[in-house]
Formats: sequence, structure tokens, C-alpha cells
Amino acid sequence: MASLVRAIIWLGVLLSVGCSALTPSQAPSAAPPASTATASHKTITVAVGNSIKGFSPWLIGTTAGGARALYEIFTNGLVTNDATGNLAGRLAARMPSFDDGTIVVQPDGHMVTTWTLRPNIKWHDGVSFTADDLVFSWQVNSDPAIPSPASVSGPQIETVAAPDPLTLVITWKGTFYRALYLNFYEFWPYPEHLLGTTYASDKDAFLDLPYWTTQYVQLGAFRVSDFGLGENVVLEAFDDYFLGRPKVDTLIIRTIGDPNTMYANIKAGTVDIISEVALPTELNLRLRDEWQQDGGGTVVQRDGNWFFGNIQYNDQYQRVPAVAHDVRVRQGLLAGIDRPGLQAFSLPGLEGPSSDSFMPPFDPRAAAVGQPFARYPFDPAGALRALADAGWSKAPNGALVTGAGEPVVIPLRSTAVSAPQMDVVAQDWRDLGLQVDEELVPASLTSDRSFRATFPGVEVTAQMNGDQILPRFDGRLCPEPPTFAGAQGGCYRNPALDRLIDQLYGTVDLQQQGAVLQDIGQLWADNVVMLPLYSSVTLAAVRKGVHALDDYTGVTMESAGQMSRNAHLWDID
Repeated sequence: MASLVRAIIWLGVLLSVGCSALTPSQAPSAAPPASTATASHKTITVAVGNSIKGFSPWLIGTTAGGARALYEIFTNGLVTNDATGNLAGRLAARMPSFDDGTIVVQPDGHMVTTWTLRPNIKWHDGVSFTADDLVFSWQVNSDPAIPSPASVSGPQIETVAAPDPLTLVITWKGTFYRALYLNFYEFWPYPEHLLGTTYASDKDAFLDLPYWTTQYVQLGAFRVSDFGLGENVVLEAFDDYFLGRPKVDTLIIRTIGDPNTMYANIKAGTVDIISEVALPTELNLRLRDEWQQDGGGTVVQRDGNWFFGNIQYNDQYQRVPAVAHDVRVRQGLLAGIDRPGLQAFSLPGLEGPSSDSFMPPFDPRAAAVGQPFARYPFDPAGALRALADAGWSKAPNGALVTGAGEPVVIPLRSTAVSAPQMDVVAQDWRDLGLQVDEELVPASLTSDRSFRATFPGVEVTAQMNGDQILPRFDGRLCPEPPTFAGAQGGCYRNPALDRLIDQLYGTVDLQQQGAVLQDIGQLWADNVVMLPLYSSVTLAAVRKGVHALDDYTGVTMESAGQMSRNAHLWDID
């Protein structure tokens, strides 16, 4: 058993794998919004399309808009990913290993991982970070009264202990193939000295602390100086950062909701970096082509997300119940989308993997999964037959109507980044005779969990591909009011799928994992749980004179923030 566990853990690693600090109340005033680079002070401005609601697992929001990709500027976890995408220690001094006994499978089936922390880590207020902070963090992260992230690892942990200030021991409920993937999102660190008393006495007050916005204290290279209502967040270099003082003095995260305005700003030099998924692909490609001519900067690229039409399964919000309850309707909607054409439209001159599979091609389990959605080619006539079987028919004017003669109106929503794709899907459905009510998510609501979770029909959205997409369809992670914590999505519930997910998490043999993932793919395709659209590449932009994102191709979506993992090395001429 131990050899099998060792194999899968290491394969997972390969795949994925001074002045004293000021407290928030002492923080200096915000720097001017324009970028500067002088001998005495350097400032870099990063543009995003969505505002930052706050700094916590329940406020981080989705990847849309690009703000989430910047969280490793100010927050750190036990691990991150290196330039090749492999796991690397961050708060941890090194990765646990079977070779030195820091990963052990016990006779009773429990797995134990022992982490050694770096000795020189400080919180932004100057207090030393210890393993006791992570024990406290686990208490918070696992507390059902506290909104939790859609963590894969969290439910698998049984106990967390700190035998000494620099050692953390995690006991797992069983063998778990993702036991080393403890990035900041999977295991969010909290300072016990600042939050412990309020957490113990009043959890409602705990959730309302100014700590989560204006007084955030964490472990990143930059500390929050001015929250700026989440629209213009000013961060100052943390002199005692354990990897060395940042080269830049100030970072500004500036929200620009309109993509064309964002584009104009980086061309004018008032923005230095555009975060990933903040600009639509066509604007990024236009910027790339112009910069290739005039040397104005660089557009960097990595493999991207799996885009799909997410279905609202919660009857409280779904306006067209047949979409949620009748697989024939979903089959018709999917067959009515020209997915090859959508991929070519979305990635002009670029290649992305087929949308027929949720697994990335480089994953060794991808061959076993195959392409479960290949059975749904673009077929308008077949789409109409499926919709007719569901009771929808053509009226004399060509519009599709229900059995009661009512026109079918499909609500379709997307963020600004996916708006062109939404338009293409909407037109394909209109060609079938459907009416489509398109809605663009305002930039101010991109990270609003309640708004995103209550979409009224279908939402064009994206998720990291591979098994990291599973929480989006885990019925136990359905977002519920009032906090809507959990996996953002349409609240799909299927006990059979949940059992397969649990089976995968406890499976240590690669071949067996591939078989379970194949079963998951077949279940998804049989039930058309979502509408696969296209697989993307992800782009970000850096203007001339700014030194950042040199290792962007090694970025994965594991931590949803590692685009910024080396922000302490960013510089500007």
C-alpha cells in the first residue's frame, strides 16, 4: 500500500507540482494611482475586471475578472507551484516525503503528513508565525459555522497538531492522493493572536471584523495599506517578507470594469499589468499583435480553463424548469451549439484541447476518460428532435414553444470576459427558434456569491480542468443562503456522483483513478450535467519596462492565485 501511495503522491507533485512591519492602523496613506518608477519609490499597477470583496475563503470569489489570481501577492499557503507547475514549499520549508518519513501510511489506513515550517516567517504586524496558527486555522476552516471554501482536502483531514512551533502534523481519514496540495485556498492561514479571542467568543462578530477588509494581516510579500473599497487596493512592500523584501515598494490593484477602458489604460501606460482572464481573448490578441509591431509589451500565455454552460438546478432560481429536470432539453441545447466553431472563434490562431473531455491531455488518466461528450456533435436537426421529444414545438412564426404554447425564453448569463462566447451560443439557440435573454454580470457583482449562485437559467462559466472541476458538481458543496459559501454553481445534486467523487479521493492507484474518472465523465455525459463549450488558453499582459510573469507558463489553476506567487520579484524600470 505504501508504495502505491508514494507513487500517486509524487505523480501529483509532478503534475501540479529591515524595518518592522506596520499594523493596519499605522499604515501609510495610499500611493497615487498612476504607475511610477523612480530611484526612491517604485509602483506597479495591476488591472482587474472585478472588485475585491475582501480577504477570506468566503470573499475570494470566482476566477472571473482576474482579481483572484492576485491573492498570492498578500496571502501565502503551505505550498505553491514552481515555474514548471510542480508543487513547492512556501510557508513549508520543504515538501513532505516518504523517503524521510514525513509521509506515513499507518496500519489502520490513516495517512500522516508532517510539515516543517520556515523559521523566519512573520505576520504583517511583525508577530512570528508558528504551527499553532495553522492549528487555529484548521479549527476555523473546519467549523461549520464559518463559511468554508470549496476545499477538496478539508473534508479528508481528521486532526491537525503542532508538536512544536515549526512542525505541523496532519492526520488524514484515509489515504488521500491530494494530501500535499495545501495551497492558501485549500488551507487558509489565520493569525490566532488577532482572531482567536473573537472567534472563541462570538462567531458572528468574527465574520464582521474589519480584519477581512481594511485591517487584513497575512503572510505575503505585500501588506494591505488601503483597501480602497476593493476597487483600488493599495499594497505596500513587507520589509520582513521571508523570501526577501520585494523589489517594488507599492502595488496597486485597480478595478476597471470595461475591457476597452482597461485596454486603453495599458496602452497609455497608466496600467502596468493586466491580470489573467481580465481582458477578453480578442483584446489580448489585438494587444499582442500591436505590441509585436511596436515593442510595447508582452502578452503571456498558458493552458486555460474548461468553459461550459452551467445549469441552474435550484428550482428556486431556475426560470425554465425543464432545463433542470429534462435531460432531453439539455441534450437539445448542447447539440444546438456549434462547439468547433465556438472554439475557433474564441481562440483565433491558437489551439486548445477538445471540449469533449474535462481532462487535460497531459494527464496520464486522460486516455481512460476519453471524450465522453463527443456523442453530442453540432446537429441542429437532432437538437430540434430532442427538444420536440421534451414537448417543445415550432410555432408558425418559427419560435419554439412549450406544450402550453408559451414561447421558450432561456436566460443566459456571463461575465464580460465570456460575453462574446455568450453571444455566439445565444445566436446558435436563436437559430433553433429559442428566445434568449442575455445578461452580463456587472463587474461589481463578479465576486458576489449570492448573485453568482442564483443565476436564473444557464451561465457561461469556466473552471480549471481535470479533477479540480469536481467540487463544482459535488452536491454537498451546494451554495446555500445566507452566505452562499461552497462551490459556486447551480446546485447539482446526485448521490451517485458524490459516491464516485469519494471513491476517487480515496483511490491511490492511477489505473483505478482513471476508471473512476471515466465513470464520472460518462455520468456527466449521460445526464448532460453541464454544456461543454470550449477549452481555452489563458492570457495576461505586461507592458514594456515591467519585469513580471517571466515564468507564467508554469502557472496552473491549483491555487487560483499563483500568477502572483513571485510578486516579490516583480520590478519596473
